[in-house]
Amino acid sequence: MKDQYNRNINYMRISLTDRCNYTCFYCRKDYNEHFKHEDILSYEEILNICKCAIQLGITNFKITGGEPCIRKGYIDFISQLKQLPVTSVTLTTNGSLLNHFDLDRLKEIGIDGINFSIDTLNEIEYEQICGQNKLALVLDNLYYASKIGIPCKVNCVVDEKFNEDKFKMMLSLIKEENIHLRFIEMMPMKYADANKKMELCYELLRKYEAEQVDIHLGNGPAHYYKIKGYQGYIGIIEAIHGKFCCSCNRVRLTSLGFLKLCLFHRDGLDLKPYLKDEKTLLEKMSEIIYLKPQAHNFENEHSTTIMNEVGG
Repeated sequence: MKDQYNRNINYMRISLTDRCNYTCFYCRKDYNEHFKHEDILSYEEILNICKCAIQLGITNFKITGGEPCIRKGYIDFISQLKQLPVTSVTLTTNGSLLNHFDLDRLKEIGIDGINFSIDTLNEIEYEQICGQNKLALVLDNLYYASKIGIPCKVNCVVDEKFNEDKFKMMLSLIKEENIHLRFIEMMPMKYADANKKMELCYELLRKYEAEQVDIHLGNGPAHYYKIKGYQGYIGIIEAIHGKFCCSCNRVRLTSLGFLKLCLFHRDGLDLKPYLKDEKTLLEKMSEIIYLKPQAHNFENEHSTTIMNEVGG
């Protein structure tokens, strides 16, 4: 599936729900209001959309939220999705609702990777960010997932408090484990502001003599570094200072059935009216994906996007 700028669109992020058990300031609105259960897509409807996406050449899928593990039946859904002719199915989660049994099931059905959102290893700061102190549980799940052979990444948002102590602390996750740590630039969303902390991140990479490596891990835009003596890689994702719109390969499906073309823009299409007619659904998806915007405008203004509603 090529868009109007000849980009190969082969990756869809699927939001199963806008609900989350955490209250991270950069992700969700500061008042408790959720989509109604009867308004969100059923798993069957999501699978039908995925089948059309596959026909268009979109074969890489990321399961997100909110917090996807909060929705009942998500593992069975992933299992059904894995039975389709897909290239990869991965999961992004805060990790607090998982357990070893769930991870064993995910391994058994062939999950291609799990991204754990962990912004700090300081328990006090973790609770301040997330609203809950479940860091020990999350780390236990992370290490267990890695132990049983699930490829694991850690996503760390580089907020205004980012400093060398946090950088060094986060590096401990990849010292002895084959886990990949990604530092993600804060984007100016509706409930979050941009910062210049990625400059410090690069300074610290140089200080710790990290070497950039020509390796591609997953479907995202991260570029990776390696520190001698560390098992895992360090990834850098910069939506603003390292703008990668020219190679953007993704679209997002919200839990309400809206196919969103870009995290910044409002452009997209409500797919619900076409769910009962596969031919029309396929045509509408192809038409709207072709119109994917050329680039975001985060460097100049805030987006109205609320992250927990669109799946990151």
